[in-house]
Amino acid sequence: MPAFTRLARATALALTAVLAVGAAAVPARADTARYVTDDRGRALILHGLNTAGSAKGPTGLPWITRDDVVRERTYLGSNAVRYLIQWKNVEPQPGTYDEAYLDQVAQRLTWYREQGVNVILDMHQDIFGPAACSGAGNGAPAWATITDGLGCTPQSPWVLTYLQPAVLRAYDNFWNNNGRHPELRQRYAAMWQHVADRFKDDPAVLGYDLMNEPFGGTRQFGFFEGPVLTPFYQRIVDRIRSVDRDNWIFLEPQSLGPNQGLDSSLGKVRGSRLVLAPHFYPGAVDLGGTYSGLTKALVQVEFLAWRSNMGRLAARHGWPLWIGEVGSMAMDVPGAPEFTRDWLKLTEDLRIGWSYWSNDLSGDPTGANKGVGPLDASGLTEVGEILARPFPRAVAGTPTALSYAGDALTVSWTRNGATGPTEIWFPGTTTPRVTTGDRYTWDAATRTLLVFPADTATHTVTVAP
Repeated sequence: MPAFTRLARATALALTAVLAVGAAAVPARADTARYVTDDRGRALILHGLNTAGSAKGPTGLPWITRDDVVRERTYLGSNAVRYLIQWKNVEPQPGTYDEAYLDQVAQRLTWYREQGVNVILDMHQDIFGPAACSGAGNGAPAWATITDGLGCTPQSPWVLTYLQPAVLRAYDNFWNNNGRHPELRQRYAAMWQHVADRFKDDPAVLGYDLMNEPFGGTRQFGFFEGPVLTPFYQRIVDRIRSVDRDNWIFLEPQSLGPNQGLDSSLGKVRGSRLVLAPHFYPGAVDLGGTYSGLTKALVQVEFLAWRSNMGRLAARHGWPLWIGEVGSMAMDVPGAPEFTRDWLKLTEDLRIGWSYWSNDLSGDPTGANKGVGPLDASGLTEVGEILARPFPRAVAGTPTALSYAGDALTVSWTRNGATGPTEIWFPGTTTPRVTTGDRYTWDAATRTLLVFPADTATHTVTVAP
């Protein structure tokens, strides 16, 4: 795509975001919503990686080994992973579930359990599925991909492939936009019930991300989130809750618009332990721009819009907020390190967690994530060094402040009945300096500070080199 076209599209996105910000009152604060909590009532600030882009392939499995999970926990302190699975691998034929595939998933979950990493199972899809457009997509099985014989040519950039006739028709048939295929959504909900039933008792599993970046087909440009996506989520939530009452369920708004900071019309879904899990991909960056000059100014508008609109949506429904995907730029692009630090500051200001895209090696063979992987064969990459910053893995109360200045992290919270210590991960190889009125211990093996709050209402701890 020519640079002028990229800039024009980014400008349009940013100007729309300006209108969205103008319509909002005051940017919402994350403390107006609840937090994802563990079994001791502690607030979890979930940091980790998407694992992985390689799981979009035919096997539906990522490239990782047990040692790679250890390295991720050691170098980045990860306490969460958004683990990709695919419908086509779970249900290769209608009503037939591939237990051998799920066994392989379960094996990998043991690696995360050993490291104390919470797993969010993500039912991933892009461009509907590989049968929609010459293998360009991932997600849905061929039997659920009904294109009515329409054609498709993969496009560049890849997101334009969503507009190909066969892809639009596959989505329209899935969402039953034409009234001919209600069975597809029914099968999808039943598939999720089977997955939840299979993994509900796995201690590693924290929850389920119901669909990656929903796209509404021809209704994407009309009324999708309210009348179509919301009841779709409700059906799946009800099916999961029939077998699993405890794990968290992560709901994404539609991808086009909310990912760039525009508002969402996703409605209220009934049920407990629900999480709003939008992605954050500013248009000007995602389309190949730099983080400098005019483009930087436009992206900063998208930052403000995303913070306001997603924060208000989470508060309106009473859901915790978590960024299920956020990425970086190749570090040789002007402004890339600053962009990464700025979105990290956004999450800290809101006291929310994130899952970075993705845990593919920097310079992986496909080239899909070349230069933006946080780890390579020797350890942290340049972007990995930025991501490896101190954070509270679990807070024994309600977080009220979270700030990172220089190399020091400050966390404040109020007690709310949670039990157990506050856990803060700190990178590096030396013992950090700790300032707090509470009793604490330092676990050098896991790089974790354990703070045992005294019986007072408010608490603050600062951890620095």
